[in-house]
Amino acid sequence: MNGGKGSEVRVQTFMGKVSIEGLHQMDNHINEWLRRHNAKPIYVAQCFGADRHHDGRSQEPIMVTSVWYEENDAPQKA
Repeated sequence: MNGGKGSEVRVQTFMGKVSIEGLHQMDNHINEWLRRHNAKPIYVAQCFGADRHHDGRSQEPIMVTSVWYEENDAPQKA
């Protein structure tokens, strides 16, 4: 995947529970991450799967979001 001229494309992957609360938490986490890293998203992919529940006997649905991005030159203010 090519970004802008001479830029390096990177990827960051996020995983969260599939629930209204879980999706809101993931949205907030991704938005904060993008802000802190001053990242310019180029491509986003999502998929669904299952992860073993902490009790080890059942599985719960999860969503995996991968964000391919370029870092902007100017640092973002807090």
